[in-house]
Amino acid sequence: FAEHCTTTSTGFKVLPPFIRIIQGDGVSYETLATILQAMMDANYAAENLAFGSGGALLQKLNRDTQKCAFKCSEITKADGTSTFVYKDPITDKGKQSKMGKLSLERDPAGNIVTVTEGKGDPAKDMLVEVFKNGVLLIDQKFEDIRARAKC
Repeated sequence: FAEHCTTTSTGFKVLPPFIRIIQGDGVSYETLATILQAMMDANYAAENLAFGSGGALLQKLNRDTQKCAFKCSEITKADGTSTFVYKDPITDKGKQSKMGKLSLERDPAGNIVTVTEGKGDPAKDMLVEVFKNGVLLIDQKFEDIRARAKC
């Protein structure tokens, strides 16, 4: 794509319009200047960047505050074979992710629990398939999601 790059009037490189850099991890008021300076030092225009941020700009909350993250847990290939996918960092066992096909069920006490490694009961699974192979199966309305959250 190098042949599609341009240069600003001040000499900074601009990536083609179909390529941009999204920086969302570690973005705060304090880090914005550092990130922009790094772009400047590398002779790239700021217009190549799009910034995103979770709670850092508002309340310094992030996914670790509630130990919440969305991750791939299993890959099923076209031939039907599956492979568990998980994270198991040696530096923080608390960040180990769940693996295999997941199921969300109620235990005998009525608590909602995640069953891993495909060991769940499909009849009890509360999860609903919304996307499959890039196809939207259920077009959910925000009002419906909000109503379910109240129950």
